[in-house]
Amino acid sequence: MEEREQDILPEEEMQDAAEAEEEEDFSALFEASLKKVKKRVQTDGKVTGTVVSIGEEWAFVDMGQKSEGIIAAQELLDEDGKPSAAVGDVITAYVVSARDGETVLSVKMTTAATSEALEGAYRSGLPVEGVVAAERKGGYQVKVFGKEAFCPYSQMDLRGVSAPEGYIGKRLVFRITDYENGGRNIVLSRRQILEEERQKRVEQLRQSLHVGDLVSGTVAKLAPFGAFVDIGGIEGLIPMSELAWRRVSSASDVLAPGETVKVKVLDLDWDGGRISLSRKATQEDPWATARERYREGAIMTGQVVRLAPFGAFVELEPGIEGLLHISSLGLGRRVAHPREVVSEGDEIWVKIASVDAAARRMGLELSFPSSGEEEGGQDEFQPGAILTGTVDAIKQYGAFVLLPGGKTGLLHISEMAGDTTGDLMRKYPQGSSITVQVLKVDPESGKISLSTKGLEAAEESRTFKAYQAAKGGPGSFGTLSALFKKASQKQGRAGD
Repeated sequence: MEEREQDILPEEEMQDAAEAEEEEDFSALFEASLKKVKKRVQTDGKVTGTVVSIGEEWAFVDMGQKSEGIIAAQELLDEDGKPSAAVGDVITAYVVSARDGETVLSVKMTTAATSEALEGAYRSGLPVEGVVAAERKGGYQVKVFGKEAFCPYSQMDLRGVSAPEGYIGKRLVFRITDYENGGRNIVLSRRQILEEERQKRVEQLRQSLHVGDLVSGTVAKLAPFGAFVDIGGIEGLIPMSELAWRRVSSASDVLAPGETVKVKVLDLDWDGGRISLSRKATQEDPWATARERYREGAIMTGQVVRLAPFGAFVELEPGIEGLLHISSLGLGRRVAHPREVVSEGDEIWVKIASVDAAARRMGLELSFPSSGEEEGGQDEFQPGAILTGTVDAIKQYGAFVLLPGGKTGLLHISEMAGDTTGDLMRKYPQGSSITVQVLKVDPESGKISLSTKGLEAAEESRTFKAYQAAKGGPGSFGTLSALFKKASQKQGRAGD
């Protein structure tokens, strides 16, 4: 009985014991709370908080529990000086210092921070601002809060440096990758910052960008196989075949670096990091209305853009090409290759033989302008007419001559006067004036055949007729005989 009474404590003692235990638990919780707060505001650490107020110089950030930090208001402005955050926004920042109950935060180390915090920025990865002072071997000398640092060329931009002098004097944001000897050796990287920003934008685009979308971008770089376009922090490629409806030999023919361009998304390969774009898909397909604009039998001009063993491709307008088959190039003569008749870049007349808009094909024939398209009548192009024209082009089989009224005729090598075994281009320089005689004109195709062989006889005949008209007309043979006799007498006296 006495033992049981001894085990039972008085009620007051039990209450005191409970209060002591409660105090001990509260003390432990308080210590744990302080540790959490201390942990959250550890210098060089990265924290997340909510903006609770923004003043002229400083903004206050609630980091949870009893901890509150301050950040320079200028760090919450974008490059254009506009607010990038508002009250209530959640931001992520770095702890620059935590002492005397004040926690200083920074999104990037600017003039609001001190040079003593550089080592802390290195440990935490806090971005720092620096001014590119000059070039040096392998990279750039950068001033960071009065200290000299080095940024290699490879770490200045995402795709390397194409114009090194363009960075001199610029204030840029870097990350410290090496910090040695108390800050005497500091190595920087801007590429790491750009990569992180790019990844953020990529994640945003992955959520919003879809195949088939039309977007605007900036031409970042031209390549032999196309053009790279920045569509919001990530680059896509426009292949050569997607630059335009017409045939493009170089991306510089249609685009220039820095140009704004509208494109359509063709393919998205996020895992492979490839985005395919199209510029021509944003433009009207010229073949969609080709049938309305090109009628069979119509004669028009075009430019030879490509030669093949079976013929020449002629561009009638950007995106519309037709095939001029080799069988139509010889003007009735056999041609081994189209280059014997035409060259890339030549402007020629063609006749529309067939149009298949669905298959995007057009058949052409070599032709000449119809009489209705040129001024003047047909009288001057009758067989036997003597005309003065200009040598337009020289081929192995003859010369094309540009005649009055814009028409073109062929002076075949077999109809050239004199020796034709030498260099025709030397005998008939391009652009030189030439007198020719019309042999025949094909009434269907309008092709004009020319000759210089009969010019001498024709000129003699014309001179003789003019002489007859001046001396009494036909039959004045006595007068002509007298002239011959007089000429013989002069020749005899000259021989004495």
